[in-house]
Amino acid sequence: MSANLKKDLPWESSILGILYKQLFVHPKPLPTRPSLNGRTAVITGSNGGIGFEAARQLFQLGLSRLIMGVRSQASGDAAAEKLRAEFRGADIQVWLLDMADYGDIDAFARRCRDLDRIDYVILNAAMQSSIFKRHHTTGHELVFQVDYLSTALLCMLLASVLKDQSRVGAVTKPPVLTVVGSDTMYLSKFQAAGPISPRMDDPTGYDRMRQYMDSKLLLMVFVRQLARQVNPDDVVINVCNPGMVAGTGLGKNGKPNPSFAEKHVVPVFVKALGRKVESGASVYVHALLAEGQKSHGSFISDWTIKPYAGLMYTKEGQDLSEHLWNETMEELGFASKGIRQLFS
Repeated sequence: MSANLKKDLPWESSILGILYKQLFVHPKPLPTRPSLNGRTAVITGSNGGIGFEAARQLFQLGLSRLIMGVRSQASGDAAAEKLRAEFRGADIQVWLLDMADYGDIDAFARRCRDLDRIDYVILNAAMQSSIFKRHHTTGHELVFQVDYLSTALLCMLLASVLKDQSRVGAVTKPPVLTVVGSDTMYLSKFQAAGPISPRMDDPTGYDRMRQYMDSKLLLMVFVRQLARQVNPDDVVINVCNPGMVAGTGLGKNGKPNPSFAEKHVVPVFVKALGRKVESGASVYVHALLAEGQKSHGSFISDWTIKPYAGLMYTKEGQDLSEHLWNETMEELGFASKGIRQLFS
């Protein structure tokens, strides 16, 4: 459906439009209040912030089982105990997942395949960094690694799991996989021409927000391309944006010696404009439960389906999509045997 919303792009992608939505667009209730009794959700990065709150909101709707994909066992266990105290009898499992480690991602997906059913997946883990850092194994810049490459890998692997479960009748309606994106993709100036990884891995002129925006744009381009190869009768795949949310850990990878503005002005700005964590999490829940198959391959923000970034409506954007897919398959072929055959 995002494919048909180009006419809305000028407002949605404008600074004024983004600020207006932050301040004046508020959560919408679900069209109907579903019962999630007997259903299973997998949420990465769910030990705190928006991911944790999304888990709470799903349990409030009767969710039976939650798989928490977290990097720290201690923080995951602590979060699980908080949820168990609030939702007696809930089945909550804490599984370790390092989104910077391809082996970890592959192992996590294989564990998911052993579950009898998965109804909902939220790929929430992400990061920003003010400092250019390379991954010690892959050599890629760390934000590009985690926010794009690793997320793309887990997205494909879990989409394959969900597709197989759907086809054997483990679930009665198409499971939903939502990947957390950002409306900052509208502000990305990423150029379609040229190899992608070398540009994302270039430390020259590295900028924290530019790298984050570009990574989120690439993620949206990738998910759209993936969705074209997956039948929404099997799995619904979409991207959702919680907006700017105050009190999350997304920006914790800051400079050792931040400037006055970074230390004092930016936090005030985020606090003034940022949504409550509960509001941000409700966008995740909306993406899972409210939009259905029409959201397949689309971008959900402000509790409705929104247009893609402008580049994605152009011939250059289509060329980027195909080039990105091929480059990503080449990269991830080293990480998981048979990755090219999953969605060929």
